[in-house]
Amino acid sequence: MAVCTWGQGVKPLPTLSVEGRWLVDQHGNHVVLHGVMDTPNMYFNGWRWGSPWDGTNTDYNSTGAKKCLNYFDKLFTGMEEAKCTVFRLHLDPAWTNDPNKQSDGKESGEADISRFSSSRLKTFMKSLFVPLAQKAMNHGMYVVMRPPGVCPGSLQVGDYYNDYLMTVWDIVSSNDSVKKYAGQISIELANEPVSLKNAQGQDDPKALHDFFQPIVDKIRANGFTGVIWAPGTGWQANYTSYAAYPIEGYNIGYAVHDYCGWYGCSDDTPDPDNKIRQFHKQVPVVDTNPVIITEVDWSPKKEGTGHYNEHGDWVESNWGTWATGSTSKWGKAYKAMLDHFGNISMTLSGTSCLIDVDQLLADGSVVPAFDGYEEACGKACMDWYAEYYEVDWPHADFKNVSYSDQGNGKYKNPIIFADFPDPDVIRVGDTYYMVSTTMHHFPGATIVKSRDLVNWEYCAQPLAQLSAKDSYSLLGGENAYARGMWACSMKYHNGKFYILINGNDAGGFVLTASDPEGKWDMKPISRIYYDPGMLFDKGKIYIACGIGNIQMCELDEDFNYIQEKNVISGKDGLEGSHLYKIGDYYYIYATYGGWPSGQAVFRSKNIFGPYEEKMLVEKTINGKVNTVHQGASSSSLPAPPRRWPTRATASGGPSCRKTSAAWAACPTCSPSDGRTTGPWWATTACPTPPSANLPSAPATPAAPCLPTTTSAPIH
Repeated sequence: MAVCTWGQGVKPLPTLSVEGRWLVDQHGNHVVLHGVMDTPNMYFNGWRWGSPWDGTNTDYNSTGAKKCLNYFDKLFTGMEEAKCTVFRLHLDPAWTNDPNKQSDGKESGEADISRFSSSRLKTFMKSLFVPLAQKAMNHGMYVVMRPPGVCPGSLQVGDYYNDYLMTVWDIVSSNDSVKKYAGQISIELANEPVSLKNAQGQDDPKALHDFFQPIVDKIRANGFTGVIWAPGTGWQANYTSYAAYPIEGYNIGYAVHDYCGWYGCSDDTPDPDNKIRQFHKQVPVVDTNPVIITEVDWSPKKEGTGHYNEHGDWVESNWGTWATGSTSKWGKAYKAMLDHFGNISMTLSGTSCLIDVDQLLADGSVVPAFDGYEEACGKACMDWYAEYYEVDWPHADFKNVSYSDQGNGKYKNPIIFADFPDPDVIRVGDTYYMVSTTMHHFPGATIVKSRDLVNWEYCAQPLAQLSAKDSYSLLGGENAYARGMWACSMKYHNGKFYILINGNDAGGFVLTASDPEGKWDMKPISRIYYDPGMLFDKGKIYIACGIGNIQMCELDEDFNYIQEKNVISGKDGLEGSHLYKIGDYYYIYATYGGWPSGQAVFRSKNIFGPYEEKMLVEKTINGKVNTVHQGASSSSLPAPPRRWPTRATASGGPSCRKTSAAWAACPTCSPSDGRTTGPWWATTACPTPPSANLPSAPATPAAPCLPTTTSAPIH
């Protein structure tokens, strides 16, 4: 079951992901974020936390990092009061550049990466950047991490800057805290690419994809699952090529910049409809993915000195922003665009674009920047943020509460109160993994994991797609309802996880991975194996499969078919085979399907038989019908003598097939040692399995076992 808290400003911050063109919380609610960007740089913050020349000897070192954290903690307090819900954090090169290294002079300013130090980035990820992110999150703000510096004017697929970004994000996405808070921290891949060509130096609509996709793949391979924001070219104003060649994968959004004069809109041409049309033309991905505008600001002209912008152009003086414009003209069109699309988040270009920072530091009061002038972005955005704060906000995460674990050392069945049929269970180290049938649903082959066989949590869905047939895409009036993958078999062998998929009309496949929560590879095989039970033994693979008549198939270790033999015949409805080897015996653990149903075990010292049978769960006991189905042993758990844990589903009719747990007697024990006295899935509370000090055990389950009554002691 799930418990959630509803309310704006909830802490800890809810988990966000991407669903279509939206950021969403765990409940599917649309989320739009609003906040500021800032950089932990003394110069850009007016030397407010110190400088190398003011007598404090503040520098970009461990002492300076502590002063910086204290300073930003005050800013975050003000941002929270101003209803900010996102903070764009620049991993400023002042911290990542080696102060003892000379520039090579090829680029200037923040585009110069010749002094970049991987070791300094790793150091200050731990002592500054992650603590800054945690402080922001503690104040109710999601965090967007931007890489150190800005892109040089010209980029090329596979160039030195491509390698630089790969290095930066490899380090950042490997950080344990960044991965832990992947639902709250997101990544913006680069800042303001201008021109980007393919590996041959040619204009190419696929160049953006080819430049950033390998970085995304590396980030995912490192285990970061959060949102990744991809930039466009033209100082993050051109995304047309992504319409044909989007960044692939999950949780992908696009980071855009917008200033007065861009997208056909300025104080002189403030038509909202034209702004919307031109933005849509240049940023078509707004139709398919969430967008965040990570730089935007404006204020009207003001007498005084001007400044040069990042393009080297002289800009007439305004109230202190990069762009010159007014709220009643350009700002009105900008807000109309935000409201029209509905899925665009934003961060102003600096904290001082929203809040009067000096007044905040002086007396703690939070007032709009630029003396609260309504035509500047500070007052306008403070009002907008208060308005947006009440809509499209994230609700608290689901709180998982175990149905089975009674919290008093006992559990009750079912252990998974959901449709989780046909389980197969293995143990690797101290963790159990259980996979289920998902039929026509994708992603599929859902895996859950547990340390105690009672409390299970999501692990992975390794089957990305089973078939491209129209029936699996609901095209042409066709469907694959109730088909797809049934009753797969999972094993761990020589450091690798294997899942054998019976895809019915879609064919047979093998999924493999070294990390069950990482990337899974999918390999087609020559045929399907109905309800397979897989076993690796002496350089061969054996598969028990079939219904009514059970076949034993021999394959080589590349899953090439060699031979098969009918080893069990004339057993009406017998299916759901699981194959184990314990000691000298091979065991086939199988179910008599239908209504009523029962569980049986067969054993032989020869993989090809003959097999002797023992009925473990009768179809009817004391006049009560059993509906046990597709049982699997998880018997590497420490257990009482001659008892092993087992998992099986019991039919709940239209509601679903729920997975339950019971202890079982070894197949070699006498019938009186293990017979059930009633329906085995009963919800009587039972002692929880001993999980505190699990010894090392082989990955494959040991002896299949006979369910006992659910009130049997577990000790």
